[in-house]
Amino acid sequence: MLFWILTGLSVLGLFSQRYGLQPLTVALILRSIYHFGIGNTLILLGSLNLINKVVFVVSFVGNNGTFIMGYKAMVMDVEFLYHLAYVLTSTLGLFVHELFYSILLFDLIYREETLFNVIKSVTRNGRSILLTALLALILVYLFSIVGFLCLKEDFIMEVDPLAQIAAVTCGLTHSTAVTLCKHLVCVCVCVSEAPDTERACDTLLMCIVTVLNHGLRNGGGVGDVLRKPSKNEPLFPARVVYDLLFYFIVIIIVLNLIFGVIIDTFADLRSEKQKKEEILKTTCFICGLERDKFDNKTVSFEEHIKLEHNIWNYLYFIVLVREKNKTDYTGPESYVAHMIKNNNLDWFPRMQAMSLVVTDGDGEQNEMRMLQDKLASTMKVVTTLTTQLTELKEQMTEQRKRRQRMGFVDVQAGASTAMPPSAAGGNHQIYKT
Repeated sequence: MLFWILTGLSVLGLFSQRYGLQPLTVALILRSIYHFGIGNTLILLGSLNLINKVVFVVSFVGNNGTFIMGYKAMVMDVEFLYHLAYVLTSTLGLFVHELFYSILLFDLIYREETLFNVIKSVTRNGRSILLTALLALILVYLFSIVGFLCLKEDFIMEVDPLAQIAAVTCGLTHSTAVTLCKHLVCVCVCVSEAPDTERACDTLLMCIVTVLNHGLRNGGGVGDVLRKPSKNEPLFPARVVYDLLFYFIVIIIVLNLIFGVIIDTFADLRSEKQKKEEILKTTCFICGLERDKFDNKTVSFEEHIKLEHNIWNYLYFIVLVREKNKTDYTGPESYVAHMIKNNNLDWFPRMQAMSLVVTDGDGEQNEMRMLQDKLASTMKVVTTLTTQLTELKEQMTEQRKRRQRMGFVDVQAGASTAMPPSAAGGNHQIYKT
């Protein structure tokens, strides 16, 4: 039933041209498991996977020219080594043991960028993490020395030994060995009233291992696994200081430093990924123009990256230039082939597009027309002002002449009034109007 359901889904997917092969593959795998068994199906899938990967590696080497570059370049090529390790793991899984196939699950990390960033968050600042871990080891070593010299009796821990070891050690303790038999299987059980304990700091090496193992894995430090001292003991204050110092210095500060470096690196990688995605969404890959350059233009940004500067068209053109016979080159193809050979990208239209050139040309013409209209209107205003100034000048000149005439008449009238009668040639009566 599952086979036919998945087959129907694959047929529907093939009609929609999306997700058609995945359900069909799952259906064939289920059918193979039902008919041939899971072991034979695993062998069949492993063989197909190995053949597919070998073909891929051969094509990868042929396209990149790995063998031509020499053995040194081959060893330094991380991607080639990864695919070679994939082939070796598939071979081991097919011919040695099936558990080697579980290693191939790490291929998901290589394919998924988010998971790959998780690994890079540890390896990118690996030097800082290693130095901080070295500091933690030095602190553990110092605390181990203090514990070995002063607190050796407190390193007593509960253990759960195996049955064979418990049977051997029963004679050395106050425990009782009891043999339980059921279905002809006998097990010697050590019955004790108190839990089994061991001294964990008789040697400095054992003290270091105990502090490193239990101290870093417990949330409260090494004090969580040591003996609980009484307040009446003389070394009780020293034990409190020892536990608190280990907790604050190693657990809170040093370990959180390592976690902080990893978290900050992962946050930086996520920010870089988001920035790259934002650049790819808002910037043309070919010319580098941003989306806002196409606002209020005849061509939108989507039309520009789909029609004018389609990245796949440029790729097809590069493949055409590489595969085409040199004697059949046109002028532009010859120029582009020469630029590609020299690894020169000047033939790309950087920061320019045909649609923007046409639009900018129309805009310049419109601006010229507007400037001409403004200049004509300004000339009219200047002509009107010039005429008004001329008329005003004439009026001012006329008024000045009138004032001069009136002043001359007043001067003459004043002079006639001040003249004596004898000077006028007799006693004449002078009338003033």
